[in-house]
Amino acid sequence: MKRDFTTIVAAAVLLLASCGGPTQLGGIQGSGSGVAYGPITGFGSIFVNGVEYATSNAQIRIDDQPGAESQLLVGEVVTVTGSVNSDGKTGTATQVTFSSDVAGPITGIDIAGATFVVLGQTVHVSGSTLFDGNIQPASITTLQVGNIVEVSGFPNTAGEIVASRVQLEAAGSALAVKGIVQSLDMTAHTFHVNTLIVDYSAITPMGSLANGVTVKVSGTMLNAAGALVATRVDVLQGFGGTANEQGEIEGLITTFTSNSDFVINGQRVTTDANTQFMLDGVTLAVNVPVDVEGTFDASGVLVATSVQATPDDASLVRGLVENVNAASNTLTVLGVTITTSSATEFEDKSNQQMRLFKLSDVHTNDYVEARGAPPQTGGLNANILVRDIPESHSHLQGTASNVVSPNLTLLGITVATTLATQFSGPDGGTLSAAAFFSQAPNKIVKVRGTLFAGVFTADQAQIEP
Repeated sequence: MKRDFTTIVAAAVLLLASCGGPTQLGGIQGSGSGVAYGPITGFGSIFVNGVEYATSNAQIRIDDQPGAESQLLVGEVVTVTGSVNSDGKTGTATQVTFSSDVAGPITGIDIAGATFVVLGQTVHVSGSTLFDGNIQPASITTLQVGNIVEVSGFPNTAGEIVASRVQLEAAGSALAVKGIVQSLDMTAHTFHVNTLIVDYSAITPMGSLANGVTVKVSGTMLNAAGALVATRVDVLQGFGGTANEQGEIEGLITTFTSNSDFVINGQRVTTDANTQFMLDGVTLAVNVPVDVEGTFDASGVLVATSVQATPDDASLVRGLVENVNAASNTLTVLGVTITTSSATEFEDKSNQQMRLFKLSDVHTNDYVEARGAPPQTGGLNANILVRDIPESHSHLQGTASNVVSPNLTLLGITVATTLATQFSGPDGGTLSAAAFFSQAPNKIVKVRGTLFAGVFTADQAQIEP
C-alpha cells in the first residue's frame, strides 16, 4: 500500500522487562516480554502513553511488507512488543506491526450517521478520528464517493470499523480488507467479509480458512460480480500472548458476558478481585471503548490488572493559541483551558510539518484544534491536539447549555447568534433560529465564528449527528 503521504490514532506499546533487566512502570508491572495493541500518539521514535520507544533495531512491518518507523502515522493502530526502562519514560521496541483495516474506494456516505462504506465495510467516524492533512476540513463532510482511502481503527460488535485514522490514497492503490470470514464456500473458493465477497480461487491462503476466523485480504481489482479478487489471504492468529507475558489492549468490547469476562477484538479478557476498574461512571457493555492491562495466562487469556473506560467525546476547540503553560501541560484557546497528557495524540499539519511534534513546539498565535472531554472543573482534556494551517474563523463544539435565544453556552464560553447566523440540523439541512433553539438543549452543537471580549459570535451553528 502506498505510504508517501502527510501524517495524521495511540499506539499502545506496552513493554516489559526480563528478570534483572528493565522494569515495566507504565501501569503493567512484572517481568518478561510484552505485547500491546492501540493507536500511535506521537513520534521520536514512537510515543505511547507518554513513553518514548526506540525503534532503531525494531522489526517494522506495514501491511505485510517490511517498513520503517518514518512510514508510520499518528492514529494508526499498531501491535508492539518490547521493554521499558526503569525511568518509565523510555524503552525499546523489538517489533512494530501495522495492518490497515480496509483500503479502497468509498462507495457510500451517510453524513447524519457519521459513516461511510469501503469494500462493503461500514466505517464509523467519531470525535477521536484523525484525518489525513489533505482532507480539509478534517471531517466526514469533506469525503466524497470515489475517494480512495485507507482506514485504521477498531472493530465493533457488528464487525464495523470505528476509525482511528482516515488516510487518502492515490488512484490505483492496492485494495485490502481485514475481518471475519463468513459464508465460506470451499468449492467456489469464496467467502464474505461483511457484505464484500472475496474470490481466492487464484491463490492459496496462508493458514486454514474457516467461518469465524479473522483474515487480512489483499487484492488489486474487483471482478465483474463485484468480488475482491484476492492476491493474498492471511489467517490472523490474534495477539499471540503466551503464559506470563504482559499485555495492554485498547479497543471496543465486542463480546460481553460480565465485568469479569469479555472480549476485545478477538482477545478474551478476564478480571478478578485484584483488578482495578477506572470506569468514571461508564457501564461496561458491547461497543464500550476500554484500555486493559494485565498478564496472559497459559490459555492466552489476558487476566486484567486494570480496566479503564476510554469513552469518545465530541467536544472541540479550534482557533488561535492565547498562551501555553508547559509546567501545567496546558494551553488556552478561545478562552478554554486545554489540558494535555501522556495519552494526548499530537500532530502537526501546519506548514512546518514537524514529525516530532509535542506541546513544547506549540506557541502563541499558532492555529490548533483540540478534541476531547470537558472535566467537571471546566476546560477540555485533550485526546487529540493538531496544529493546522490558520484560517479566518474559529470553532467550538460541545454539549449546549443555557440555551436561550439568541445565546447558548459551549465549554463554558458564551455563544451569541445574530440575524446573519446560519442554522442547520444533524443532516445538514437548514433550520430556522426558532427550530434550532428548540432542539439544541443538551445536544452536541458546533459553531463557527469569532471571539471578542469573551463572547463568541457565531456565523454558523449546527446540531451535530
